[in-house]
Amino acid sequence: MSTASIVGLILLGILVGAIVPVLYQAAQTLKSARRQIDALGPRVDHALQELTDATARLNRIATTIESQADRLRPVVEHVVGIGNTLGQVRKSVHRFSSVAGAVGPALFAGLSAFMAHRRKRSARTEPAEDETEDQELGRNLSSEPPGSEPPNTRAAVPEDRYEY
Repeated sequence: MSTASIVGLILLGILVGAIVPVLYQAAQTLKSARRQIDALGPRVDHALQELTDATARLNRIATTIESQADRLRPVVEHVVGIGNTLGQVRKSVHRFSSVAGAVGPALFAGLSAFMAHRRKRSARTEPAEDETEDQELGRNLSSEPPGSEPPNTRAAVPEDRYEY
């Protein structure tokens, strides 16, 4: 035998010596993995069944929610419409309050001036004068014979009392 053959046989022996323990360890690992898979198989099957049941329940719930949502859609649309209407009312009230805020003081000033003018005018006019004029006018009207022309009533009412 030649040296090359002997070196080849030695290398082959070293290679087989190194591979046999690795192959033995791999076989033991595969056996252990097989035992684990066999032990976990029923548990995985049970977990998958529960997952399938939960998915079926979720699908039923989703179907129910979709049907309820279809029933509630008109209610939601009405609520949105009411919300829009309330927004428009709010805008209208805001506009009115702006206008009232601008016009209100002027109206109050005009009303105050009107009331002050009335008080001033009623303070100038004596009630006894009015009563005596009304009584005289009543006597003049009742003393006239029927068919005669009534007296000029404009003359009985002084024009300067009505200030405009």
